[in-house]
Amino acid sequence: MKKRHLDGYKKFRKEYFKDNKKLFNDLTLGQNPHSMIITCSDSRVAPVKILSGVPGEFFIARNIGNIVPPYDRTKGATQSAIEYAVNLLKVESIIILGHSECGACKHLYHKKTEDEEHIELTHVDEWLTFAYPAKHNAILECIHNPEKNRAEITEKNNIQLSIQRLMTYPYVVEALENRTLEIHGWWYNIGTGDLESYDYSDRIFKKILVE
Repeated sequence: MKKRHLDGYKKFRKEYFKDNKKLFNDLTLGQNPHSMIITCSDSRVAPVKILSGVPGEFFIARNIGNIVPPYDRTKGATQSAIEYAVNLLKVESIIILGHSECGACKHLYHKKTEDEEHIELTHVDEWLTFAYPAKHNAILECIHNPEKNRAEITEKNNIQLSIQRLMTYPYVVEALENRTLEIHGWWYNIGTGDLESYDYSDRIFKKILVE
């Protein structure tokens, strides 16, 4: 264990764990998260911190690019996490949390140079094919509106795409129809701390205003 890891663990034990012993004792009895968050593996995105949460509140699934694969095309970790959250944990909300400066979305446009030929990213490239529609729609939009931020549009398109993909999961649709589940799309600006939410009526992302 590196010193930075050990120091962090010591701080956790001496401060947070010590101050929240009842919480952790209650968590030994099981989990009852109210929301599932599907977000990016990016180390700069900390959903529990952003929402001032505590352990046990959020069931979190991370992957490169906060992508929801189609129900009928994969049998992977993200799909199983959604299935577990909806069918067993009975979460009230699924939140797709994308973010600015997303490396996955940038990679969609990246052309490998000769110096990068030795870098193995086969699995990343294959995984990101799920995000191609977000890229293609962003390209079309920016052709007609050159002043727009292509990276941000791609990131937000990708969130919308993941929401649409959730609708291929039969148990998600059933829970929505029964009004036991809500789906939200959020875009987090790393530099400003702003959070934008997808508005289904206007079909745009709107900044969440706080006092």
